[in-house]
Amino acid sequence: MPKIIKKKPKTDEYYRKKCVIIVKQIVRKLANYTCQYCGKKEPNVKTHGSHIYSEGIYKGMSAEIKNILCLCFTHHLGSWNTREPSWHKNPYEMIEWFKNKFPELAEELRLMSQHPLKQNWPEKLKELKEKYQELLKT
Repeated sequence: MPKIIKKKPKTDEYYRKKCVIIVKQIVRKLANYTCQYCGKKEPNVKTHGSHIYSEGIYKGMSAEIKNILCLCFTHHLGSWNTREPSWHKNPYEMIEWFKNKFPELAEELRLMSQHPLKQNWPEKLKELKEKYQELLKT
């Protein structure tokens, strides 16, 4: 007799992670695959969606378009052979750059971070998928 494998129910964390993947794709598309720090663009560089407020600490903001920047590899993760700042290697420097370049957004996110968002992750995933499909048409 074959084994019956029961599927685990999909958790909020499952849906949240799926939302983050899609929202990073949306942000990159909205930024025209251009690093918001240096202006370099794909295909010359690989761009990433980089959280401003950490997704580990601010889970409710983790799939918010406003909380993600399009950055090239160098300015997101950093490279050992460059002195360029990166979000992960030089977070204080990058936060200062962000506050100076996007002061209104920085303040909006600061206020948002003080009031944790409760998300309906399955519904959010559906909305983000629809938004992404619409963006792909343009």
